[in-house]
Amino acid sequence: MIDIPRSIFLRSTVGVAAATLLAASIQVRGTSPAAAATTHSPKRAVAATVGPHTRRGQTLAQSSSPANSAHSTRPRPQPAKPVPLTPLDPVPIETGEGNPLETFFKALAELESAPPDAQAPPVVRIIHFGDSHVASDYWAGVIRDKLQERFGNGGPGFVLPGRPWNSIRYAQAQSLDGQYWRTDGLRPGEADGVVGLGGMSLESFRPANPASAQASYSQFEIFAATSPGSDCLTVQVDDADYHDLASNAEAVVPPPATPATEAPAPSGNSPGGGPNEAEMAKPSEPPDPPPPPVTTKQTKKRRRSVPYVPPWKPWPAGSPLDLLELSNSSPLAGGPHRISIRSSCGSTARLLGLEFLNGTKGIVYDTDGVNGAHLSDLERPMPELRRALLQQSHPALIIISYGTNDIGEPGFTPSGYEESAYQILSKLKSDAGDASILVTGPTDRGNPRRLRRIALQAEQAELQPALRRAALRAGCAYWDQQAAMGGPGSMARWVRAGLGRIDYVHFSGPGYAKLAGMLYDQLMSSYSNFRKAQSSEQ
Repeated sequence: MIDIPRSIFLRSTVGVAAATLLAASIQVRGTSPAAAATTHSPKRAVAATVGPHTRRGQTLAQSSSPANSAHSTRPRPQPAKPVPLTPLDPVPIETGEGNPLETFFKALAELESAPPDAQAPPVVRIIHFGDSHVASDYWAGVIRDKLQERFGNGGPGFVLPGRPWNSIRYAQAQSLDGQYWRTDGLRPGEADGVVGLGGMSLESFRPANPASAQASYSQFEIFAATSPGSDCLTVQVDDADYHDLASNAEAVVPPPATPATEAPAPSGNSPGGGPNEAEMAKPSEPPDPPPPPVTTKQTKKRRRSVPYVPPWKPWPAGSPLDLLELSNSSPLAGGPHRISIRSSCGSTARLLGLEFLNGTKGIVYDTDGVNGAHLSDLERPMPELRRALLQQSHPALIIISYGTNDIGEPGFTPSGYEESAYQILSKLKSDAGDASILVTGPTDRGNPRRLRRIALQAEQAELQPALRRAALRAGCAYWDQQAAMGGPGSMARWVRAGLGRIDYVHFSGPGYAKLAGMLYDQLMSSYSNFRKAQSSEQ
């Protein structure tokens, strides 16, 4: 007989008794033997209860409760469904005295009455200046589509090639390539004025690399600011050299006049006071230094090259400047084409942009928007260059959409902003000739933080009337976008409706489309009233 210690015997007896009681209780509850076996094993019981939603030390009874079971199978929270936007009352365009939109409406009337097979198809050009709302070409792109659907598609319009910034977007074109092209005008301190209407230009520092763009068109125009006599731009269309070019150069800053009777300054190095051969061979300005070798950042695993970007070099003050235009002499076949431009000019030429046309009558809608831009950025180009560009494009309508980034600027006062805006708009109106100008007030701007939202609304309540007064004083039309959205604080409702972004500044695609539709409807309503007035006068 085996002598079993008393402690072991007692533990075994207690274990058997516990197992018997557990089995009896399971049988009474109707639990299956398989489940009873699982429950009887402590390790299995713990393994069955501990899961991704069970905390350490949780008992079987706790984990199998209905609340915890629901938690383990609960679906992820879904975003709130958009709340339908309350119907908005239309907000008409204000014109003040007279009709500031008369030039635009007359051009539309002539466009509608022109035969489709005219030898010189009429084109009505619109230029839209603005900040990020315009730069993305979602808002302006919808207005363009609506106008072209009614009046005809004159072409994609203005494009900056070479991807001057990463997020650049055009609704009807693509900006491509651009490596080893420097974007001038975007950085603080780069303000020599040799930029296009949008406030920037491109400068090549590697002749072999192109700045390209792609769109559907039959005619193109290339605009550049160059030193007089520069012939250093080469063009490719669909990856083939293109030489059938028409060239036109307009002197924006003419060379200084030199009287024929003026004697040369005496020189101590040459007999008779004239320049010697060494002085005649000396260049007027030192040539650009050759770029330094590409710097290399070496790591243990790989070697990565960082391309060299030369420092910005301002255009010499008072130096002569030409506005160069290159266009195709013969129309291309209709359809998509890729155009590439290379420059060996270095810092003596700036590429200002391209214009794509279809060769048919219709609307050409240019967008010149820059992220973070202010109303004062309209004066980035030098006055002579801006005037030449506007006269060359001859727009029938200019739309100006700034103010979002002007809200909250240090030192803002309503009277100071009104006077500054009036001066800027008056100068633009003078440069643009007889073009109609429409100023759109900034959209409502919100903020999820209550104190910041209150401050923004107070600042916008001062800026909106000041901009409106300046526009009407300068002879421009005005459209209050904040009122069209539903008034102060409306951006929060647009966000809840899925029409605004969560930054409470920008809009979603449907939001921009709705905003564009409201502006288009008001333009066409004013145009319809203009045509009715014309008919009654006749």
